Amino acid sequence: MSLFTSESSNILKDPSWLQPLSDPPNGRPLCREADLKAMANYLSELFRTGQARNLFIYGKPGTGKTICVKHLLSEVNRHASETNSPVLTAYVNAGKTRTPYYTMAEILKQLGVNVPSAGWQMFRLKQAFEHLLIEKSALIAVDEVDSIIFKEKEPLVYYLNRQPKTTLILISNKIEDATQLPERALSTFQPTLIYLEPYTPEETGRILKERVEHAFKPGAITDKLLNTIAQATSEAGDIRLGFCILLLAAASADKARKRMIETEDVQVGIENGTSLGKIKKLNQMKKQLLDLKKKYERK
Repeated sequence: MSLFTSESSNILKDPSWLQPLSDPPNGRPLCREADLKAMANYLSELFRTGQARNLFIYGKPGTGKTICVKHLLSEVNRHASETNSPVLTAYVNAGKTRTPYYTMAEILKQLGVNVPSAGWQMFRLKQAFEHLLIEKSALIAVDEVDSIIFKEKEPLVYYLNRQPKTTLILISNKIEDATQLPERALSTFQPTLIYLEPYTPEETGRILKERVEHAFKPGAITDKLLNTIAQATSEAGDIRLGFCILLLAAASADKARKRMIETEDVQVGIENGTSLGKIKKLNQMKKQLLDLKKKYERK
């Protein structure tokens, strides 16, 4: 038998719905209707003048910032197609691109520009972007924007904000990241601040139940145990922890060849899930200390 051969699960139907970055099963983020409506109202000018208010969306990890923005961009694309509006959208995670150059290159790719893997310098990327804006408007979302704010004296955000027919959505965990922009950038950027609060226990329960309906086989977990997981998840303030606990509980039940998740499986999931969260927080603290050290070394 191969090392990777495994028996079929008695609990899981499609575990992909419990991955941290998976889209909502029904396409629309649950429990963020008011926030999405507010964001849409601020961006409505895109379809009248080609430019709208910049947004700075912040909140703790696991509060739905990325999912909301991606859904918002898909709605902008849909409305632009239906109304034949010259509006393009781009989403880039600066935590993955890491540098202003690769962030700009990814933005252009998202906007439909064929950017070679090598050979273009930043000025060429900017030329291509400015050429695109002759006939189009651009709505650009930059996730984990704190990853590039400190990378150059003339921040990419400052350049993008100065371009006509360009609207920015910046996403970060902390409002303090917005204040790290140079004064000249802040004076022109002037974003509307949108804070996404952690989900309440009731909201967490709704979200987890929707995921369970798609990820688990029928009857694999009781409402009582699901409420227990929702309560633990809400107290932690990170919906992704709930996904993790559900997967760990399912693995525990499968290991014992059970057909239903029981209390001890949930306990295993909560203990292991919260342990992973503590390790992550320690790593985040180490990263923050390293960033501070680099910041003061530059002075």
